[in-house]
Amino acid sequence: MSLENHSAPGPAAGYTFQFERALYWLSRSPAGFVIGIETEDDVAIKHKDGMLTLEQNKHSIREKAEPFGDRSKDLWNTLSIWLSAVQNEELEIGKSRFFMVTNKALPDGLARQLSNAKTREEVDECIYALQSAAANPSDTIREFTEKVLATPSNRHLREIILNCELVDEEGGASGKKLRESTIAELPIPADFTKDAESILDELLGWVSRSSLALWQKREPAWISRDSFVNQFYAILDLRKRQKDRERAANLIPVYDEQIGREKGRDFVKQIYLVTDDHGRVDESIREFIQCNMEKTRLSVDGNITDQDWIDFEHSLRLRWVKISGREKRFGESRPEEDVGFKILTETTDEHRERLAGIETEQVYLTSGTYHRMADRLVVGWHPRFEELMKQEEGND
Repeated sequence: MSLENHSAPGPAAGYTFQFERALYWLSRSPAGFVIGIETEDDVAIKHKDGMLTLEQNKHSIREKAEPFGDRSKDLWNTLSIWLSAVQNEELEIGKSRFFMVTNKALPDGLARQLSNAKTREEVDECIYALQSAAANPSDTIREFTEKVLATPSNRHLREIILNCELVDEEGGASGKKLRESTIAELPIPADFTKDAESILDELLGWVSRSSLALWQKREPAWISRDSFVNQFYAILDLRKRQKDRERAANLIPVYDEQIGREKGRDFVKQIYLVTDDHGRVDESIREFIQCNMEKTRLSVDGNITDQDWIDFEHSLRLRWVKISGREKRFGESRPEEDVGFKILTETTDEHRERLAGIETEQVYLTSGTYHRMADRLVVGWHPRFEELMKQEEGND
């Protein structure tokens, strides 16, 4: 089935457009405002002072579409909806604003004339233009034109015209311009400016999920600005934690040539004092490299200070002292290599030390730091590692 003949893309794009517009209003509204989706209108904004902004959204994926055209159902039905709300006392005309919003760039026409009318004389001209456009109406718009131009509606229609505004694609109603306008309203810290687009996408998903959850409970989709702000800072907080947290090991590739270049280091010699397992040696070198790379990134991007690393190593050394003391005492009857291998595995396998008060998730950050310390002979695995490493140095 071709796209032109498929009915789903258009409505789906229209619903997404409403969420994008709601997100825009949430981003720029003051505290205490509430934004509705499919409530009083496609999008509705309740102000703290009782004012109400109503927005009719018309989105089209058709190339030559002209929403809010002079003789379109979009325009006449929109005016009819607003008039009915006023006549039924669902809203107070003096405390209401009306927006016609579309993703298309519209030519000059009735919708733009209504939007530009600011004086009583200009409103009179709009009424005359509406009457002319409604001459010999099609069956599609007849009931709407009759209602809009009925004499009892005239006073309310004039007030609606004075308080209505057209926002089209050129005015930043949709697409890239709308995203940029929304992002500009968000107080995104400098550290996260490069993440602005993905933060916006997360917020858009939250608006969509929140609305769906309310609809599933058969409740209207009203979202408060205060809830939006809480969600925004929750997203920032999560990103900050992720920034301060080490990456997964699989995201830090280490190549064979890198491993080969490190095989002469002291920490590698320390491992060979207690095991001939080349696989363990290669994995330890991999953890050493990953740890060094991530230490640099976290220090630059993750706000981890030098003191945080000093404290991290201090805690690890205290843990090593306890493990090595215990294993040497209870392993007196075993070969020294076995005791040392047990100290190595107990110390470096599986343990994840806290860094800057935050739980770490990847073993390589802890084990790699132990290998960094072993490279400086701050810790060791063989019970006589210092003596043996001095002998190794003398042989070199």
